[in-house]
Order: sequence, then structure tokens, then C-alpha cells
Amino acid sequence: MAPLTVQRRARAANKYAGPYFVALNAGGGWDPTMLTDPKGGTINKTFTAAATAGNLSYAPIEYKDDDSGKVAYTAKAFFEKYKDRLLVINGVDTTTNNHDTGSRITWSGMSTEGQPALAAMFAAQQTKDAPIPMAFLSNGGFDATEGVVQLTRSGSIDSLRRIAYPNVANVGDVGSEKPLSYFVTPDTQSRIAQAQAARLGAMRDAARLPVHAAGMNALYLARQSNDGLDLLANVLAGQKQVKNEDFPELKDVGNLGALQSLMQQAQLAVSAFTAGVAVSANLSIGGFDTHSNHDDDQSRMLIQLLRGLSYLYDAADAAGIGGNLYVMVGSDFGRTPKYNNANGKDHWNVTSVMLSGPGIAGNRVLGQTTPEFGLLQYDTALNPVSEGRHLEPRHIHAALRQKLGMAGGDVDKRFPVAGGDITLPLG
Repeated sequence: MAPLTVQRRARAANKYAGPYFVALNAGGGWDPTMLTDPKGGTINKTFTAAATAGNLSYAPIEYKDDDSGKVAYTAKAFFEKYKDRLLVINGVDTTTNNHDTGSRITWSGMSTEGQPALAAMFAAQQTKDAPIPMAFLSNGGFDATEGVVQLTRSGSIDSLRRIAYPNVANVGDVGSEKPLSYFVTPDTQSRIAQAQAARLGAMRDAARLPVHAAGMNALYLARQSNDGLDLLANVLAGQKQVKNEDFPELKDVGNLGALQSLMQQAQLAVSAFTAGVAVSANLSIGGFDTHSNHDDDQSRMLIQLLRGLSYLYDAADAAGIGGNLYVMVGSDFGRTPKYNNANGKDHWNVTSVMLSGPGIAGNRVLGQTTPEFGLLQYDTALNPVSEGRHLEPRHIHAALRQKLGMAGGDVDKRFPVAGGDITLPLG
């Protein structure tokens, strides 16, 4: 029953240097037949023939402003530019048409409750020996942690800037030539911080019961992690929050609010990665539950998703971390191959996933569907067979855990995923 020893020496803030992981969620159930598994004719009315970029096939959709006629972005522009880094997986059976279950199985690999998201698991693995302030950032989507890592929610660099500069009243002027206004003088702020640290240290050292000592030590280390925000503050200094108007092709184009939000989420994630204070991030864009007016709404949302993904790739490349970034893009499930009476499409268990990252070979497609957007069966090597098993998210997650170096680790063992009956060649 001897009291736990508590380390008294303050540690310097840990700085994480990669690799990084982003989960990009298309909330509501996207339509792969209007994206990476193109099928025209009666299944889609917006196009009759698929387009190709290298070995990838895609639906040639675009989004044009109704008033100005300006084309904001096209699927062609996206796939032509990024085909070499993209691995497309078609014909994935989510085994459900329920939103909650579909989201959970897409992002954890398992349909049962009590499963953490892959992004949370990866953050937990990478920081188990060296905690950092915001290991797992989330902007929505399935972000269950099941206690393996702390979750940080923040939607833009402007909101996070207030955390990084708690004593600055006009945080928007940080990094500019404008003078800063402080709540208290920097000297006073320093004395306050020193007094808080001394008080907390004394309380920690006075704890004698093991449970009290452990709790105080955890609080002490958590407070120390605030030092890592200095790293983030240096990256955020002078940055302006990205807006649609920053891009000529997006300026004055209506109905692109979801895109601006997605780009701001991506900007925040890249900033946190560059600062070394985050490992993984959830990015999320909704609007894909198109039970009516399917073709117009789905096209508009898919184009915003692709343009936001393009911004993420370009921002990561500009920051020098693009070659160390894993990205998984997916949705709850797919949409039916037939239209309903409201010119919409309902829930369908068949979906697709896009992957990219170091060691993932791009310009490839794995899996396929029938001409009617139905499922195929495969053997262990992913060859179509008459009697086999469907390709499911668990197979993707098993392969990703291997690629991310998670297989056999503590978190992987605690939350196993059964994916050995199909081997996916990611790279």
C-alpha cells in the first residue's frame, strides 16, 4: 500500500512527426454509381457513359451555378490530378441500410457496438508512450474512442486559435502587423502560470493514497500538455481561415457552404499535424441522404467532397506532410440502383471506399459490382467466384491495420477485426 511515486521533473512538450491519418466521412449515404463505380442508363440519368483517368473509372459529374453558369469543379479535374495516389475499392457490403450501423461499420470495421473508430485507435497507438495535446481531432462522423484516446472537437483554425492564444483578446490579428491586445500583461500571465503550476505540483506531491496520487499525476501531465499548444500557436500565427472566396472558381457560386466548412476542417487538421500536436482527424460533410431530387443534390455534394479532398491533398503537400498522410474516404452505405417516386434514391448496402497514403499503390481499383449495382462473391485472394464471401469493411480495416503498423498492438488486440478470409493488396 506504499504511495505511488510521482515524477517531479517537468517534461518538454512532445511533438509528433507522423504518419498521419484522415477519415473523410460523406454523411448520409453517398451514391458510388455517381462517383467511382459509374453506371449510367436507368441507374443514373445525369450521364450515359463513364469516364476514365488512368485505370480509374468515374462518373463525369460537375457542379454549375444556376445563376452565373460558372462551373465550380468537376470530377474530371479531381481524378485526372490525383489518380496516381488513389486506390478505389468498389462493391463493399456494409450489411446494413441503417445510418448508425453503417457509419460504425465503415469507420471501425465492425457492426457491433462498443467499437472505436480506426482514427481513434491509430492515435492511441501512436501516442501511447508520448502523449500529445490533441491526438485525435474530430469534426463529426463516427468518432467513438471507447476510452483509448482523448477526443478534441474543433471546426476551424479561428476557434482553435483562441485556445492557442488564451491571453490575446484580438486573436485574429496574431501574426499580422496590428498590435495585440491582452487580457493581462504577458508578465502577469507568466506569473499566473507559474503560480498555477506550483499549486498543482504541491497538491500532487501531497497526495498519499494511490488513487489520489494517480489522479493528481494525470491532472499534472494533462496541464503540462498545454505547453504543446505553443507549437500549434507558431503554426497558426499569420494564417487566415480559408474561405470559398479565396478561389476564383468558387467565388460567387451558390450552395457551397458545406465545401467551405470541409476546407476549414482540412486546414485545421493540416495545421495540427504540422505543429506536431495531432495524429489523426475526422473530416465530415453531410447532405448525401438524397431520398428526393437525387441527381442534382448528390452531384452537388459529391463535387464539394472532391473539391474539399483536393484542398486537403494540396494543403498537406504544401506543408511537406503529403507523403506521410493516410486518407480514407467513405460513407454510411450506398443508394439504391432505382429511383423512388420522389426522383430520389433510398438506402442500399453496397458502397465504395477510396484510400491513399504511403505504401498504398494508387491508380488501381479493387472489387466490382454487377451491372445492376449488386454484390459479387470472392475467394481469399479477391478473385470473383460463384460461391465465396462478400467484400466487407472488416477486410479493408484488417488490411489498413497492417499497413498502419497496428496489427498485433495493444489496441488491435483489445478490439480485433476479423478480416483474414479476404486479403486486400493495398500496396
